[in-house]
Amino acid sequence: MGTYRLLLLDDDDFILNALRRELINKPYLGHEGLEIETFTSPVAALARAREKDGYFDVVISDNRMPEMNGIDFLKTLSEIHPDAVSIILSGHADIRELTQAINEAHIDFFIVKPWNEYDLKSSLLQAIKHYDIRRENRQLANQYLEHFGTQHQFKRKDIYQIMIVDDDPHVLHALQRELDKSYTHGAFGLYQLEVNAFERVDAALQSARGRQFDVVISDYAMPEMNGIEFLCRIKDAQPDAVRMLISGVAEVGVLIAAVNTAEVSHFIGKPWHDYELRAAIDRALSHREMELENRFLAELLRLKAQH
Repeated sequence: MGTYRLLLLDDDDFILNALRRELINKPYLGHEGLEIETFTSPVAALARAREKDGYFDVVISDNRMPEMNGIDFLKTLSEIHPDAVSIILSGHADIRELTQAINEAHIDFFIVKPWNEYDLKSSLLQAIKHYDIRRENRQLANQYLEHFGTQHQFKRKDIYQIMIVDDDPHVLHALQRELDKSYTHGAFGLYQLEVNAFERVDAALQSARGRQFDVVISDYAMPEMNGIEFLCRIKDAQPDAVRMLISGVAEVGVLIAAVNTAEVSHFIGKPWHDYELRAAIDRALSHREMELENRFLAELLRLKAQH
């Protein structure tokens, strides 16, 4: 990954400065650096986005601002830069507001004020990965349309296999209770999760040798091995499975190890809100399907080029 362009919007200068300071401070996660532009006015930010060189890869916006709220701002920005990844930053984790942000502005991430550094950098890392996947998908889809003259057909699953691993039975049951049902969430739509819960790492690894999982969610602190070591084993056995880490350890160092070693795509802090967990699952599946679709399109284009 190279350098990425970020737009930061908040009517509070203090928050803008704090965001900028934390984001430009090392360690970087999965990128070489950031080019950041800050704005206190949504109108000024949109004017900049309309300029020839005003493109941005990731946008982080406050929601409650006097000129325009963040949802309306991001809806307008998406018409200018449809591939930009959008993040809402808000001190009000109101479920109605969050639902509106997902359904109307199609935000990718939601960060609650005050944030932890690992929350901020974890969301940024996921945003960057999502931007790369989304951009590749659009490019491949355009190439497919150019060569075949029709829209491609890629059918995603209706039922997804989820593995959750935690040595605490109470946490495990809470995760299973929340995820083991059908629900509609965001743009990904209606789908069924089939949840497989494990208290022991060895049992989870044995199961992974016999069946395919779409998403693997692991606790970090476990007696047999930590979650990063476990997810590394899962990566070797099932490289296409999305790997997610849950941890009550709010340390950037843990996040860095998870990203660099196990290639974890999502990091969830304990305790979590149900909507955060479900949104993370939704994004994880969206990422995975888009990556598989990209592979599908690339193979069709390769075969076309051979003939």
